[in-house]
Amino acid sequence: MGVAVEVRNTAPPRLHLVFAGLGLAFLVIFSWVLFHEGAAEWRTTQARFRRLETTVKNPHQLAQAAGVGGLRQIWLPDLGRVDRCETCHLGIDDPAFARAPAPFAAHPGTWLSTHPTDRFGCTPCHDGQGQATDYATVAHQPQPFVTRPMRPLETIEANCGVCHRALDPPDAPRLAEGRRLIVESGCFSCHEIPGFEGMTFRGPSLDSIGYKVRPAWLTSWLKDPKGYLPQSKMGNFRLSSDEIGSLQGFLLSQRAQVPLDSTGVDWKKADTANGRALFGELRCVSCHAVNGRGGTAGPELTRIGDKVRRDWLFSYLKDPHRVQADTPMLQYRLSDPQWRDVTAFLLEQYSSADTGAEPPPVTYQDARVLAAGRAVFERRGCPSCHRLAAIKDAGRIGPSLAGIADRDPDELPYGTNVVRHTTDNYIFLKVLLPDTLGQTSTMPTFAFTPADAAKIALALASIRKTDLPASYVLRRPAPVPYRPGGKFGELVARYRCLSCHTVGGFGGDLSTVPLDRIGSQLQRDYLVKYLLNPGAVRVSVEARMPVFHMLPDEAKTIADYFSMVFLDDGVEQYDTRFTAEEARRGQELYGQLGCQACHQLGTKGGYVGPELSETGARLRPGWIAAWLSKPQIYKPGTLQPDYGLSGADARALTAYLTSLGRSPAAKARGGNAQ
Repeated sequence: MGVAVEVRNTAPPRLHLVFAGLGLAFLVIFSWVLFHEGAAEWRTTQARFRRLETTVKNPHQLAQAAGVGGLRQIWLPDLGRVDRCETCHLGIDDPAFARAPAPFAAHPGTWLSTHPTDRFGCTPCHDGQGQATDYATVAHQPQPFVTRPMRPLETIEANCGVCHRALDPPDAPRLAEGRRLIVESGCFSCHEIPGFEGMTFRGPSLDSIGYKVRPAWLTSWLKDPKGYLPQSKMGNFRLSSDEIGSLQGFLLSQRAQVPLDSTGVDWKKADTANGRALFGELRCVSCHAVNGRGGTAGPELTRIGDKVRRDWLFSYLKDPHRVQADTPMLQYRLSDPQWRDVTAFLLEQYSSADTGAEPPPVTYQDARVLAAGRAVFERRGCPSCHRLAAIKDAGRIGPSLAGIADRDPDELPYGTNVVRHTTDNYIFLKVLLPDTLGQTSTMPTFAFTPADAAKIALALASIRKTDLPASYVLRRPAPVPYRPGGKFGELVARYRCLSCHTVGGFGGDLSTVPLDRIGSQLQRDYLVKYLLNPGAVRVSVEARMPVFHMLPDEAKTIADYFSMVFLDDGVEQYDTRFTAEEARRGQELYGQLGCQACHQLGTKGGYVGPELSETGARLRPGWIAAWLSKPQIYKPGTLQPDYGLSGADARALTAYLTSLGRSPAAKARGGNAQ
C-alpha cells in the first residue's frame, strides 16, 4: 500500500523573487544578444555587398560566385594570428570590384598575387585588430590600449620591412630610403641594429689630425659641424666650451705620421689655372661635391681651404693610401708639380675668406688638458666612428635597437613635444630632436630634415622583437669580400675599383656597372682604350670614371683579367659570321621597334640609352644577343623593353649593331672580336 508524500516549497518568498528576476534578466540578455548579433554591423555590410554584387556581375558570374554569409576567418598558425577582415572586405581579391566603394573594393595593385590572404592574412601588413568585426574596434580608428592600430598608408612600408630584410626591398621606396639613410649616417656604429650586422661606418682616421687641420677650423667644427658643412654626416654633440677646448687639445696632439716631405716643392711657382684644369680632368666632382654639386662618396670640398694644412693636403693627394690606409680614394699617377698646382688651386679657390699664412703647429703638453680631452673623446663615443691608435674601440656606446618597434608607447619619454603617444612618434622624435625628450641624452643632433627623419623612423619601425618563421623572411645574403691577389689585385687596390664597382655584390654603389660579367660584355681592346681614356657612353650622363693616368701595361693587365675571369657562362660564344641580309633585316627592326627614340646614332636619336655608333667596336656580339633577348634578367628594372624577340630577330639586330663602328679591316673579315 503506497504512502502519499506531500512536497512543499519551503523557500522563502524573497528567494522566489530573486529567481524570477534572474530568469527575466537572462531572458533580456539573451534577447539582446540575439538582436545584437542579428543587427551586427558585419551582417548589414554583407547585405549591402549582395546588392552591389548584382550590379557588378552578370547572371553567369553571379551563378559562379560563392555565397556570402557568416563570419569569414583566416587562421595563420605560423604567425599566431586570426583575421576576420574579409567578413566585410568581401571583394578584396575580385577584380570585378576594382572600382567599388569601401569596404568592397578589390585590393589595389598586384600585392595579393605575391601575398595571398590565405597565407599572409591582412594584419601582418596592415596591423589592426584582426578578430574585430566592426569599424571602430577593428582599429580603422585609434583605440586606447591598442598597441598596434591599423597603420596609415604613409607608414605602411614599415611592415614590408618585417619580412623583406634586404636594404632595397621591392616596391617600398620610403623604406629603402630610410635604410639607405641609416647606412649613410652610420647609425649601426653606435647601435646594434638587426639587419645591419657586419656593416662598418668609419669617419676619417684621427691618428695624424694634428698635422691635418687648422686649429680655428677644429674649434668651429666641434662646436657645430653643420655650421661648416650643412650636409655633414657628423651630428652636433652639443659640447660645452670646456669640452671643446680639451677635446681640441687632445686631437691636435695626435701626430702619428709626418706628412711627406714637400720642402723641395716651390710653392711660388704654383699654377692654379693648371690645378683647375687637372681638377676637371681627374673628374674629382664624381666623388666630391663643390657648392652642393657633385658626388657624395668623398668629403665636400667647398671650404677645404678653411680646414686643412697645405703640407698635409699635398701629401694626401700624392699618396692617399699612405696617409689613410682604408681611404676609398684612388692613387693617381701625377708628378709633384702637378699635385702642387692642384693643392694650390683647392686652397685658394675653396675657402670662405683669406685664411692667412699657414699657422704654425700647435703643441699641447698640459697633461690635464690631454686627459680631459681623452675622457670627452671616449665618453662621447668618438671611437665608434673614428680610428685612433691611442684608444681602444670600446664597442657601441648606444643601446641596442632590437625590438624597438615593440616598445610600450606609454613607457617612452616624449618630453614637451605635443604628439600622440605612439612608438612611431617616439622614434621620429628621437631621430630628429634627441635633446627634447626630457632625458640626458648623449645622442648627437643630426642634420636630418623632418622628411628624412620620418623615413629613418619608418625603417626602424620594422624591427620587431619576435622573429618570423624562416619561410616568411626574405633576406639577401651578405656579399663575400672580394680581395684579388697578384698584379691585378695590386692595381685594383691602387685605383680603388671597388670604391665604385661591385663584384658579387661587394664594393661601392657609385657606378651602376657591376664587374661580374664585364669580360662577356666588353671587347678586350675597347677595355684597354677605355681605361686609358674613359669617356661617357650615355649622351645624357656626364663621364664620371676618373682619368687615372694609368700606364698602358696596367690597362692591359686589367683588361686581360676581365676578359679571362669576369665572364658569364650564360653568354655563350656567338657565331659572328653574319650575312649582309641579316644586317639589313636588323636595320629594319631597329627602325620598326623605335630604338632611335632612346638611342643615338651619330647626331640622331634619343638620349636615354647608351650611344650606339661604336657598338661594333665596344660590345661583344654574344652579349648584345643575350641582352636583346632578356634584358630584365641581366638588369632588373631596366628601361630597355623586352620585345620577346625570336632568336632570328635577335640575331638580325645583333648583326646590324655589330656593324656599327667597326674598322674596314674587321668588316672585310666578316666577323667581330669576341
